[in-house]
Amino acid sequence: MKFLHSYKSAARITGITALALATTLSFAWTPTGSMRTPRASHTATVLPSGLVLAAGGAGDNNNALASSELYNPASGMWASTSNMNVARVSARAVLLSNGTVLTMGGCINNDCQGGTTRSAEIYSPSTGKWAVTGPMVKARAEFVALLLSNGKVLVAGGCTSYDVNGCLAVTTAAELYNPATKTWSSTGVLRAARMAMTATVLPNGKALIAGGQTAASDALGSSELYNPATGTFALTGRLITPRSDHSATLLKNGKVLMAGGENVNGISIASAELYNPATGTYAATGKMPSNRQEHVAVLLSTGLVLASGGANVNAATTTVLASCATYNPATGTWTTASSMKNARVDHTATLLHNGHILAAGGDNANGELSSAELF
Repeated sequence: MKFLHSYKSAARITGITALALATTLSFAWTPTGSMRTPRASHTATVLPSGLVLAAGGAGDNNNALASSELYNPASGMWASTSNMNVARVSARAVLLSNGTVLTMGGCINNDCQGGTTRSAEIYSPSTGKWAVTGPMVKARAEFVALLLSNGKVLVAGGCTSYDVNGCLAVTTAAELYNPATKTWSSTGVLRAARMAMTATVLPNGKALIAGGQTAASDALGSSELYNPATGTFALTGRLITPRSDHSATLLKNGKVLMAGGENVNGISIASAELYNPATGTYAATGKMPSNRQEHVAVLLSTGLVLASGGANVNAATTTVLASCATYNPATGTWTTASSMKNARVDHTATLLHNGHILAAGGDNANGELSSAELF
C-alpha cells in the first residue's frame, strides 16, 4: 500500500493524525523561513554555492507545480527563481558535475492520472533559468536517478502509468543521460521491474538498486548492481526483509544502510540491515525506534545517519510522523532524536554545507506544507 504519493486523493488522507515522539538528544529542530509555495513530492538540490533549489512537486487543488525557489542558509529565507518548462510531481533531480541541475520525468498532475512525462530540463545557477534538454527514452515517475562516477546520469525503473488506485505498470527500462551530448540512450534492463526502490553509488563505482515494489504493491527482496563498464545489471544478495519506500544511506565505512519501509503486507516496518559490497550480502542491524516509510535519511558529518518523518502505516491507521532517529554505525543501534516541529511525509531533507539538515515541505495529512526547519 502506498501512502502519500503523487496519486493521493483527499479522501484517502481524511482523518489521518500526526504524531511526535518523545526526544532524548540535545540536538533540536528550529524553524527557518517558509517556502514561497507549499509543496510535497518535490525535489531539493544543494547547489555548489550552498543555496538549495526546491522544484516542482504537488500543490493544492490537484495541481503539479512548475515553480522553483532557492533557500539561502545565510539569511534563512526563500526566494523565487524561474519556473520549470514542465510542471512535475515525483520527478527526480541530479546535480551534474558542471554544477547545473538535471530534472527529469515525473507526473504532470498530482494524482498521476494525467500521465507521466519523459521531458527533462536543466537549471543553471548562473542564470537562474531552466532550459529544455533531450527527453528520456521512456516516460516514468517514482524511479531512481543518480550521478555515476563517469559523469553520466543513470535512470532506472519507475511507474509508467496510473489509475485511481495507483500504479498500473512498472518498468525494467534503464537509460543514461550524457551531459556532453544532452541526449539519453538505453542501457541494460533491470532484472526485476520495480518502483519506490533505492539506488546508491558504491565506492567501486557500481550502483546498488534495492527493494521497491511492483504495480501489485508487493515489496521486493531482490537487489541488483549496475556496472557502468558493461552497461548491465546483475543480481546481488537478497534483502533479509523485502521492503519498498525505505531509505538507503552509504556509510563512511562503505556499507549501505537500508532502513524501514513497507513490507509485503503493506505495513510499515522498523527493521534495518546493512549491505556489504565486499561480500554482496546483507546483515541485520538495530531496529529503528518506530515503524516508518517514505521517510528521508541523511548521512551527517559526524558519520551518524538521521532518519526524519515519514508515515507509520498499519492495517487500521496511517500516522504522519514528526519523530526522528539517529543510527550509529559504530554500535549498530538507533537512538530517538529530537522531533521535527511539524509532522511531514513526502518532504525533502538535505545536508547543507554548514552541516545542518534542512527539512522542507511535505504533507501532514491535511495538505501540502510550506514550512521548513533546521536540525
